[in-house]
Amino acid sequence: TVEMGKETDIGRSILLSNIELDAPKHIFLMVFMLIDSKNPNSFFKPYYNILPKTLNNMPIFWSNEELDYLQGSYLLNQIDERITAIEADYSAICSIAPNFKRLVTLKEFKWARMCVCSRNFGLIINGIRTAALVPFADMLNHYRPRETKWQFDDTLQGFTVTSVQQIVNGAQVYDSYGQKCNHRFLLNYGFSVENNVEADGFCPNEVPLLFQLNRSDPLYDTKISLWRRDSSLPSRRLRVSVCDNENSRILFALLRIIASDQDDLNYYLSTSSSTHNSMTSYRSIRELYTPISLKNEIKTLKLLDSLCNDYLSKYKNSYEIDCDKLNCLPMFSNERHAVIQVKGEKEILLFYQDLSAIGLKILQMDNQIVNNNLSNELNYIKNNKHVLIYQYIKNLVKTFNLSTDNITSNSSNKDNKFPL
Repeated sequence: TVEMGKETDIGRSILLSNIELDAPKHIFLMVFMLIDSKNPNSFFKPYYNILPKTLNNMPIFWSNEELDYLQGSYLLNQIDERITAIEADYSAICSIAPNFKRLVTLKEFKWARMCVCSRNFGLIINGIRTAALVPFADMLNHYRPRETKWQFDDTLQGFTVTSVQQIVNGAQVYDSYGQKCNHRFLLNYGFSVENNVEADGFCPNEVPLLFQLNRSDPLYDTKISLWRRDSSLPSRRLRVSVCDNENSRILFALLRIIASDQDDLNYYLSTSSSTHNSMTSYRSIRELYTPISLKNEIKTLKLLDSLCNDYLSKYKNSYEIDCDKLNCLPMFSNERHAVIQVKGEKEILLFYQDLSAIGLKILQMDNQIVNNNLSNELNYIKNNKHVLIYQYIKNLVKTFNLSTDNITSNSSNKDNKFPL
């Protein structure tokens, strides 16, 4: 447990020093394991003996050739950050406990970090919230929806795994590592889930997109003032998925500000002022979950399409090539897990490109064509496209009165949440 690590000489030195560590709980588990494993008479020696000697499936240990499979993915940055953080933690501990460097190499420290990262359980033991390594329980593979639950039973004074549904005799017992994006599975556990979809159809995969204001924009000062009131800097990285959630709404709000011209800002700020008394009463970027104007929404969708296209161009292969590769790559190979990761990111980018294309088609239709064909277009989208695209288009139609001849440039329904 974490407490056992704190009770070691190195653990006490860390506590007394108040050094900043990237993963304090993990560090104390690592310290105990690394020091205790050197003892040939350790009670836990059988456990140490069954731990993997190498962790070549973990991306921080991949070769340059293997990392190249992730070209274009922000996961490469996270891998670098993880390596840097581990090395910084090792240096910090060695600086306050010089004998630690004689006991443990950096290579061993990295190995222990990923062992603990992928195997520890967050528990409450006798009323104390902690983390622990649990032999055998840490060998359970991941499966969703979960079939078991685990806890420390204070009455039994032991770790228990309990089935939450019927498991047939002889079947493998699984654990759920949680609802996670594949980047977390790959970075922390060394695998990706090919069909990472929940029982309700939701896919938790995400792609991080960077949104930036252009400093040469004449309206930069006004736009950055809007961003800053939501604690956003001139650039903001946002994780988005195929989902109508907070981040997908913020995605549109940020793009609407970026795409705004003076008329758009005047209209928006006057609407905000009428509600909140003054321009300075603007409260949150959440007030831009609804469109500012028809022309602004067109520019917003063009920006979204361009952004997705830019990200897609950075990958080594196309989505179609990824699909073909998965038909022939060996199961559980690092390349396969990398392809699953980048393919999942591309699926999200292609979704938003599709949404942009359909939205632009509807918004740029001639009035007569809208009146004649809108019903057919909506039925086609409803029957052939993702439900979130249909919801977005349906809200566009409602917001801008596209079913009539009167399409005004500043017609928006501020009471509509405007979900994707």
